[in-house]
Amino acid sequence: MPARFSLLTSLRAALLGSLLILPACMASTQLAAQPAGALGSIPDDQITFAQITDNRPLDLSQTGSEVGFIWSGWGPGGKGDRRTRGSFYYPMDRDLDKTHDMEWYKANHPDWAVYKCDQTSPAPVFVYSWGFNTPLDLTNPDVRNYVINEHVAPAIAEGRRVIALDNVSLNNDSNRCGVWRNGQWQQLYSGEKQDPVYANAVLDYLGWLAREIHARGGQLALNAKVNFTSPELTQKLVALGDIWLEEAAFTRDCQGRVSDDYWKTKFNLSRWAAARMPWIDSDKSCASPGEMNADEAQWVVGNFLLVRGRQSYLSVIHDGDSKGVIPYPATLNPPVGRPASEPFAIDGGWARKYERGLVVVNPSSKDTLHYGLPEGDWTDAAGQPVSRELTLAPTTARVLIAR
Repeated sequence: MPARFSLLTSLRAALLGSLLILPACMASTQLAAQPAGALGSIPDDQITFAQITDNRPLDLSQTGSEVGFIWSGWGPGGKGDRRTRGSFYYPMDRDLDKTHDMEWYKANHPDWAVYKCDQTSPAPVFVYSWGFNTPLDLTNPDVRNYVINEHVAPAIAEGRRVIALDNVSLNNDSNRCGVWRNGQWQQLYSGEKQDPVYANAVLDYLGWLAREIHARGGQLALNAKVNFTSPELTQKLVALGDIWLEEAAFTRDCQGRVSDDYWKTKFNLSRWAAARMPWIDSDKSCASPGEMNADEAQWVVGNFLLVRGRQSYLSVIHDGDSKGVIPYPATLNPPVGRPASEPFAIDGGWARKYERGLVVVNPSSKDTLHYGLPEGDWTDAAGQPVSRELTLAPTTARVLIAR
């Protein structure tokens, strides 16, 4: 234990010295200098949306906007669509091929599969009704070559230049521990959720994978999880990719909204990312997007508008929805125009000016926010007049339109 604690402490100290979370004022300086980037240019006077898989196409007829990126799928025009960027899905540390189950690996590559510390139980991240994708040893050069040559390189060659890597985390959530090599057990990790050796292995793998993808003309998109105990490590992780999809960015289904110090950590990381790369705010709504109440819609859109950069996309899905078309309401693309300021702190919350509007967010889980609006006539997103003395309950947001 003391040796592992010392390693983690040294690692964090080194990272803190060179990788700090940028405050909003510094992020704005970077933002102005950013080129079009990995996904090309998008309009800055509206919200552009990201679609999650081909199985859930978006109906944006009420929003007046468009899909700019598809996580896991071709563009709306099918294979070869270049107007909307599609991507090729791959689970970070597992075999995408479902036919390669544990029995297949025992017969063909027994040293590739990863087990828990009991040395017999596989260590999958998720188990489904049909089974699980076999967990692979990312430190094994043969595994790396397999991932690139059999999955990633063919996808890039056929036109899907963005590789969408899912479930990326520095936490050892599946309790990976070791492998069997030449009939001998070789322990790789402690099996504990927080393991600096495992975190280093993930960072090394992703750095290698990014280089291989770039060498083939591709881009790496990460659905990367925020580590609240070590935001500097999360920043280092995200920086290895070209695109960051932040799943459940500020809300996760009906489990409560991100608030307080957790919100501030996510806000800082999101602003840093939005200033340097395409950032996808993928929120999980409590109800289907077309059935969200006004309060939830305002929270989702308000946080996005507060954070957004020059290449930011919004995605809203409800995990309970089945496959099929998802209609988005007009409230997800309010007519506020272009950003007119960077986010700024107010008493108890945050705000940001837009050409034709203002967004105010109260991230506190306990305190009510009171804010005096600037001179002028204001309406809410539904067009109803709003008093200049704005009151926001805990974990709520308001998008206001200037008349």
